Amino acid sequence: MKTTTKMSSEGFTLVEVLVSILLVAASATTLYQGMMYSHKTLMRSRAKLEAQSIAFDALWGKFNVGDHRNLPNVGAPESRTHLLSSTPEDSIFSTNGVVEVYVIPGLNDQGDVERWEMTAKVWAPENSILFSIFSNGSAVDEYPYPLAEYSIVRYMGDRE
Repeated sequence: MKTTTKMSSEGFTLVEVLVSILLVAASATTLYQGMMYSHKTLMRSRAKLEAQSIAFDALWGKFNVGDHRNLPNVGAPESRTHLLSSTPEDSIFSTNGVVEVYVIPGLNDQGDVERWEMTAKVWAPENSILFSIFSNGSAVDEYPYPLAEYSIVRYMGDRE
């Protein structure tokens, strides 16, 4: 008696399985890269928004001085005051970012100080992963612009 075994043609071949695995891996890689790019963009936007808030607070702190005589450089109108501080500890930058505030006295025609031009800038922390310029996988330069900048003019008698 002769026994015959019949081959079943059900299921997938090895090549089909490998091709489907390759397609799934390529799709997953593309999705992961998109998610990482979106996360980085979101974190940059959040950091810039936080920087705007810090710059506004720094500027408002100088503008809101009750007595105008307490503003810097009232007696030296030809110079400008450059105040440096670090970002607040509870900010996204911790204390690693830099806040610059400039107070520049403005003179009227008689040579008296009649206004102060105030500018606040917030800079990203040094070697920030979000704001470094990369080439071949390593940071080669720093972000060349402030993350936020506000300017305002305060005239004599404002806020008194």
